[in-house]
Amino acid sequence: MSMNEQLQELIGQTRKTLGLNNHTLKRHNIFREINAWCETYYLLSMEWFPNDAVIVDEDLNPAGTASVEINLFTKEIRNITFVENVNTADTSIYPKLENKKAMIKWIETMTGLTYDRHFIRENDTDEEHKQRFMAAVEHTPVYPGGNILIKVNDDGILTVFDINGVFPNEDQIASEPFALTLPQYESVAQAACKLLTLPDQAKEAWVFVYGIEEFYLTNDGKQTVPYENKNLSSYVEEDMILTWSAPLNGEFTTQAINRSSVVTLETALANKAHPDAYPLTEAEVAACEQEVLRFMRLVYPDDSGKWRLTGIYLDNNLIIAEISAVTTVQNVLNPKIKLIINRDTLTALNYIDQNRLFAGMFQTFTETRHPEVSQTEAFNTLREHLEVRPVYVHDSGKNRYFKYAKINCAYGVNAVTGELMDLTDV
Repeated sequence: MSMNEQLQELIGQTRKTLGLNNHTLKRHNIFREINAWCETYYLLSMEWFPNDAVIVDEDLNPAGTASVEINLFTKEIRNITFVENVNTADTSIYPKLENKKAMIKWIETMTGLTYDRHFIRENDTDEEHKQRFMAAVEHTPVYPGGNILIKVNDDGILTVFDINGVFPNEDQIASEPFALTLPQYESVAQAACKLLTLPDQAKEAWVFVYGIEEFYLTNDGKQTVPYENKNLSSYVEEDMILTWSAPLNGEFTTQAINRSSVVTLETALANKAHPDAYPLTEAEVAACEQEVLRFMRLVYPDDSGKWRLTGIYLDNNLIIAEISAVTTVQNVLNPKIKLIINRDTLTALNYIDQNRLFAGMFQTFTETRHPEVSQTEAFNTLREHLEVRPVYVHDSGKNRYFKYAKINCAYGVNAVTGELMDLTDV
């Protein structure tokens, strides 16, 4: 069977499975993606218009359009979204949200996953018109993992089904009991309690707050992993202060960035690995370090010693270099730069300066008084609010999940008054 015949078969199967008998396929594309395990997959994206749809704008999908994404090779449906919350398909084949057992059975049929073995409910109380699930093994969440989202309209009819990420099974887990003790994780959490500068929108002021950013701790208590970097298997950690003796003459010309992951049918047929599946080489990392330095000398010529290269990673065949201001106080809006580098030429294409992006937004904010509360006093207040939960974290080198503790705290301490603060309010 040719690839085009497979495509037509997949389109016909989608129509039948989703009850799209009174719909016409108007548009379709093929996307190439990569998951947290560095596995490449191809998605067939389809836009199914209701036959009686009123077309107001040719570039927009009318109400009731079924937007569908399906894995080209495994034939697993990854997303169903009905435009404007109107399910125009044969709704008899879709479960109602209030029938929990029927909903879970439908998810199992659509995904090939098993409830309580591969995924569990994210929380005990459902949001209105929504239900969320997450990847878990042995009833323990995994990271990076997967998520499943179900949405229904006011009539209780499904209008969104979305599954993303990865769902490991028992064979990929290094099963072990949770062994961390209170003294182990408390001492590490205290070291992670940092002085932050946060914007208080209600008071239009900057406030000093002690807080603990979410992180993972190995089951032996010896190693920590930041939350934000763990899901990037390509991430290369850096700690390079950017200094130079003289600026460079010339200008940096920004170029448009194409982030599209659309590929041709021929590329999909070849089933080649995603470019990001190939790790950054030492030579590429070294070249990027020099390109970052060249860029800084051109664009920030007077800032020698004021910036630090903190990490490099891949993003759809582009290289992203993260650059942060050198500072002793962590600020949610500390100046940060993302430099976008062409992987083929190893030259910078464009950049995002967070400080310039938010320029003016906080100009009217007043400065807070100098901190009067010590870090030890702040942690003593936060100690009882620590959240410590077991989680299996993926080790890309060993390609297995190992037991960690996920540690975070939803509260902070005002460094001036000592008041306990709910960080969701800041």
